[in-house]
Amino acid sequence: MIRLRVWANAQPMGWFGHEAAQYFFQYDERWIRDALAFSLAPQFVLRLEPYRGEAVKTFFANLLPEGVPLDEVLNQIQIRDANTLEIIGAMGADLPGVLSILPEGKEPDTRQKYSELSKEELSVRVNARSKNRPLLTSNAQTRMSLAGAQDKVGLRYDDKRDLFYDSVGGSPTTHIVKPDSRLARYRPSAINEYLCMKLAHAMHIPVPPVHLIQVPETLYVVQRYDRLVEAGRIICVHQIDACQLLGVGADWKYERQGGLVSLKKIVNVFRDLKLSGKDLLSVQRWVMFNFLIGNSDAHAKNISVMVTPSGYALAPFYDLLCVQAYGDNDLALFIGDEGTYHAVGAHSWEAFCDDCGFGFKPTMNQFEKMARDIRKFWEKMVITATSQYSLSQTEKELIERIGTVIDTNSRAALSMVGA
Repeated sequence: MIRLRVWANAQPMGWFGHEAAQYFFQYDERWIRDALAFSLAPQFVLRLEPYRGEAVKTFFANLLPEGVPLDEVLNQIQIRDANTLEIIGAMGADLPGVLSILPEGKEPDTRQKYSELSKEELSVRVNARSKNRPLLTSNAQTRMSLAGAQDKVGLRYDDKRDLFYDSVGGSPTTHIVKPDSRLARYRPSAINEYLCMKLAHAMHIPVPPVHLIQVPETLYVVQRYDRLVEAGRIICVHQIDACQLLGVGADWKYERQGGLVSLKKIVNVFRDLKLSGKDLLSVQRWVMFNFLIGNSDAHAKNISVMVTPSGYALAPFYDLLCVQAYGDNDLALFIGDEGTYHAVGAHSWEAFCDDCGFGFKPTMNQFEKMARDIRKFWEKMVITATSQYSLSQTEKELIERIGTVIDTNSRAALSMVGA
């Protein structure tokens, strides 16, 4: 038997391991007896008996990067042909949410130490990506994992003094930093995500605070909603994304990849968790906002819940950007039965409402209001950004394309509601 220790904010939660050709997770008896204990996920209720099988592997694998970023990280830390347990063991000191996973006998360092990171050094690290040196492994003082298919890194950021800090020894980070995508097709991307997140905030879509930093390379910086700062100490908060809730791996996060995820399934599992009516309306607005901005990459790993003392609550939204501006017209999660933007009509929204238990008329009233408001908010975002930052010609051209996408989609939305 091989097993790793699972910690939650430096409290022993249980073990993740492999035995008799099966992955397993088992709670620590002390964790179960704690009055403040919460479940790893709804499907893993508190009990002494271990959970075994693919469901365990799938949950923990969802904590890791995906695709090329994962391959590059494994190559950088010189791990080849590794299984999920080995990868988690190598990268588990600082994971998404509350978890850290370490070898048995090793405990989390609770001192929370950091070293200042200059913008010049951060710039060097960004440029080193061209030599297959991923940002996620650029800090030699710790190992961390961030889920997703984008190259990024967790840092501590003091927005009042505009200072970055590296984590030391697994100390939790407060922000995630993303430079422009390395894929030529999706460049520039940092300005895209920054403006779309600012637009979401202006339209009262719940999102965390974001920043745009030029070092001089443009960096998108987003505050981690799974981190709280109390009396100068960082407290991690447990989060679970929709893929983990539905028990599917990241390879199945798009509905077109077999239909294992969908808006209907996500909303149904949210209802099972007794999310508030306000949270469910936010999900509805998230779908409409993604349609209007052309976010064709709004997949099942881009929506999560957080564990609170009173139960589950919708996490702030993240990874909002206009992917249609790069030529991608496929929907990650279908609206009704439609998988492309051009096929979506009023009938699609009616099917969406039927699937998710939303009232059709109030939904379309909200959709109309958002479609009427979004263009003026977008123009304000652009005016502010162009006055605050020195933007490149390619960034300006992208902003123009995003504006065209928003204009096209908002006009389509208004035609769907008969306006």
